[in-house]
Amino acid sequence: MTGAIEALYIYDEHKYARANPGRRFQLTYNYSRPILTHTYTSRPLSASQLLPLYQSHPAPRPNFIFLPNTSPPTLVFNVVHSNLLFLLTSSTEIEPLLALEFLHRVIDILEEFIGAPLLSQKVENSYDVVAQLLNEMCDAGSISTTEPNALRDLVEVEGWIGKLLGGINIPGFGQRVLFLDVG
Repeated sequence: MTGAIEALYIYDEHKYARANPGRRFQLTYNYSRPILTHTYTSRPLSASQLLPLYQSHPAPRPNFIFLPNTSPPTLVFNVVHSNLLFLLTSSTEIEPLLALEFLHRVIDILEEFIGAPLLSQKVENSYDVVAQLLNEMCDAGSISTTEPNALRDLVEVEGWIGKLLGGINIPGFGQRVLFLDVG
């Protein structure tokens, strides 16, 4: 079975209190804000289409949901981690363990590159690094590089010193300097 990963979505969790008929407040979790949509292949469901279909299934939701009423029928894999919801879609047959392992690898890699705990602000502020990582981890829907050491060689991550010094225009930090020998 060879399938393709179509897209990866990350949603931020919002907590809000809702009154019950017994006058008690119940804490409700709502994944309403997509913070990242990364398309690998074809034309997957949009983030706004996918979330209501996912939420229509009763909690606790399984890690693998089949959506037969979409066009084309879509498989949705999900993992909740650090108040973030990770959804992965495929409209072709794919090994469920492969898709779920890929989601867990994405989480591990993001924590390693942008820091743990994984927060929505970190993902949004480091979008350039996150996009590079996701591109290297999956190429046109096929999982490729998921090892942290290999990704370090492929993805350029600017450290805090480079960010600090890059803003003050010091040659050698974010700039290229051309030296000519005049003689």
